[in-house]
Amino acid sequence: MLKKYSPRLIFALVAITCIIISPLFAIFVPMTVPDLFLTDRSNFYIYSFKTNVIVILTGFAILAAGFALLSWKRQTITYIVSFGVLILGFVTLYSSTETYTAINENVVYKKQLIGSQKMEWDVIDKVALEYVPGAIGNYKFTDKSGNEMIVREDKEMASIFIYQMANKKNVPYDEYEKK
Repeated sequence: MLKKYSPRLIFALVAITCIIISPLFAIFVPMTVPDLFLTDRSNFYIYSFKTNVIVILTGFAILAAGFALLSWKRQTITYIVSFGVLILGFVTLYSSTETYTAINENVVYKKQLIGSQKMEWDVIDKVALEYVPGAIGNYKFTDKSGNEMIVREDKEMASIFIYQMANKKNVPYDEYEKK
C-alpha cells in the first residue's frame, strides 16, 4: 500500500501529524511523567508543568522540521541533516522527563534542563512559601549559609508534604503573600 504514495508525501504527512498532535502531548504528558518515568516512590515529585509543555512543543516542532526537510529534497546531505534534526527532536522530548524536583526524608533535589541543585534537610535553615492569592507560588529553601533554592509550586499536595517534612526535621516553615 505504501508503494502507491511518494516518500515526499509520507514525510510531509508525518510532519503535519507532529504539529497536530503536539498540543495533545503537551497537555497530557506532563500529567503522566511523574507516574511513568519517575519511579522512586520514596520521593515526592514536583513536576514543572509550564516548562515541560514548552519543551514538548519545541521537541515536536523540531521533529516536524526534520520530517519536512525529508519531504523537501532527497539527497544524501538532506538525509544526514534530517537524521541529526530528528535525533535532536527526540533528545528534546526526552529532556522533558528530566525536569523535576524530588523531595524525600533526607534531601531536596531540583533537576533542571541545565544543571541541578541539592540541599539536605540537615542544612536547611528555613522553608518559605511565597504566593500570590489565586495563583501558584514559590518555595524558598534557605540553608544555614544563606544559599537559596527556589522551587515553583505545582499542586496543593506539595504544600502539605513540604510542611510535614519541615515539621518533622524541625525546620521553620513560613507562608506569606508576595508583595
